[in-house]
Amino acid sequence: MSSDHTFSQKMHTMLLRARIPASILMGLAIIVFANPTLSSWLIGLAIVVIGEALRIWASGHIHKSAQVTSTGPYAMVRHPLYLGHFLIATGFCITGDSLPAFIIVTIAFFIIYMPTWKNEEKNLTEMFGATYSDFMANTPALLPRWNRSVFSGSFSWELVSQHREWKHAAGLTAGMIGMAGLIFWDNSIALFLLSLVQGN
Repeated sequence: MSSDHTFSQKMHTMLLRARIPASILMGLAIIVFANPTLSSWLIGLAIVVIGEALRIWASGHIHKSAQVTSTGPYAMVRHPLYLGHFLIATGFCITGDSLPAFIIVTIAFFIIYMPTWKNEEKNLTEMFGATYSDFMANTPALLPRWNRSVFSGSFSWELVSQHREWKHAAGLTAGMIGMAGLIFWDNSIALFLLSLVQGN
């Protein structure tokens, strides 16, 4: 039993470390293939905001390793934080108006994050037993299903701060500003080239 637990812990640590290079890979794919327009930026911004709002909502409900959270977004989906992360990544791909980036991001996300949440579920089942098993049996992993319990429980900004979600939001804001800068840069180059042509 202890050897299984040790293996699980090592796997969890490895997956946590893999999330950093995976996130870098997804970010690079979005930047390299980015060709943003004003319309793609606005649509992408809306998706990013929805994704981050979901993460904030989830962060304000979850008590990590203390209890099985089944209120707020956790009433509809087991992993709202991961779902929010995927929506945000998708939003950036839409912002960059890039199908290749979306394909790379989707593959990288499921290769890294699916084993991560599977391992987390294993640990939580060991920790909370039948309570978490029942939660898994009645709640989808990533595709939300409506449940009236979404209005139960209490949201806490203190928990959001404790989970440092504000840092995540600040990073996303910087990313969207960067994407807006690419639009301005591309338009400036286009206007410059047009002026050269007209000058000749």
